[in-house]
Amino acid sequence: MYRKGKREIMRIGKYFLNPGRNSPNYYIYWYDKQTRQTNCATLGTANLEQAKLEFAKWITVNAEIKYEKPENVILAEIFQRYWEHHGKNVISSSVQRRNLFLVLERAETMTVSEFTLDAQNRIAKNLSLQFKPGTIKRIMGTANAALNWAWQRRHIAAIPPTLTLPDSPPRERILTIEEMARLWDAAESDHIRTFLLLAISTAARPSALLELTTFQCDFERNLIDLNPKGRQQTKKRRPVVPMPDILKQWLQTLDPGFIVQYRGKSLKKINAGWRNMRNAAGLDRDVIPYSIRHTMATELRTRGVPELEIAGLLGHDMPNFRSTGRYAKYNPEYLGLAVKAINEVLKEIGRVAARPIKPETLTNVRVRYVKATKSQICETLGFIGAGDEIRTHDPNLGKVMLYP
Repeated sequence: MYRKGKREIMRIGKYFLNPGRNSPNYYIYWYDKQTRQTNCATLGTANLEQAKLEFAKWITVNAEIKYEKPENVILAEIFQRYWEHHGKNVISSSVQRRNLFLVLERAETMTVSEFTLDAQNRIAKNLSLQFKPGTIKRIMGTANAALNWAWQRRHIAAIPPTLTLPDSPPRERILTIEEMARLWDAAESDHIRTFLLLAISTAARPSALLELTTFQCDFERNLIDLNPKGRQQTKKRRPVVPMPDILKQWLQTLDPGFIVQYRGKSLKKINAGWRNMRNAAGLDRDVIPYSIRHTMATELRTRGVPELEIAGLLGHDMPNFRSTGRYAKYNPEYLGLAVKAINEVLKEIGRVAARPIKPETLTNVRVRYVKATKSQICETLGFIGAGDEIRTHDPNLGKVMLYP
């Protein structure tokens, strides 16, 4: 750090801390050789001491590093970069943050090169005092995902090998028709009820259902594309699935937008509402949102649905299915046996449950509106009022109907 006139200037590598030219706040400046331009980023403070702290944080997360030797980079820096640029933007962001913190608690000031198999094993053993094998595997997996992220972006020249850890026994809890009926009766909130109906009707993964919008529903062909436009397919493929009759009736009542929403907003997680429903239904903790997918796959197999159709519904890989399934969805009988079995399951749940599975069971009504002119309203209702247009629930104007 050195003083130039009355300004205090701090430098780390090619990055400088300086007051803004036309602002009281401090800025970071650096020269980009590729564009041959000086870039800047505000630190949002006019206090010099605070600016120094923010400068150090900014450097840790954003300063350009390329092919750094593993022995020169600490894990904390990689984890912080991964979190800021990727981890905090994923659905499981809170879990990612917790996992990174748990590893850093035990790794302390360890460098990337020191994160050896022996070191990972010591950390895993320490974690075993508090967590189950499956949780430990996910914690260490987050740490290795951060390292892979940095290596793929050429921030570091190499990464250590990954420790192979055992997983917990799978929680493939299969529900009975009676148990699903109990969940349906216990689902007091509209968003939980909608999520549960979607899960039973599509056997889709919870994340796909929470991101599902009405724009992905083709009511003419009775199809739902679980993979929205612009989203790249991943290993956990989101297929096009048929729309069972009861689900179609339900979806046609909704306004355009996210299907599962709470107070007008989409949800990233359903955990709290799911726990409340499960507890009210008197079911055990092994009943998780994913249980419905496992249950429906089992129900379809029990009811004689061909394996190829089950694979198509679940988005699993099967020989030649991707190529044939690409065009099969335009066939009116697409996954016909699967959707028939799903309709049967929904009817059986409806017979057992105290609450019917109908759109009318929505309590927090989401209404579809149409616009009508003043003259149309006056002509229909027989009075004269002010205003150029009003909003009414019914295209026929005279009868006001709520679409639950």
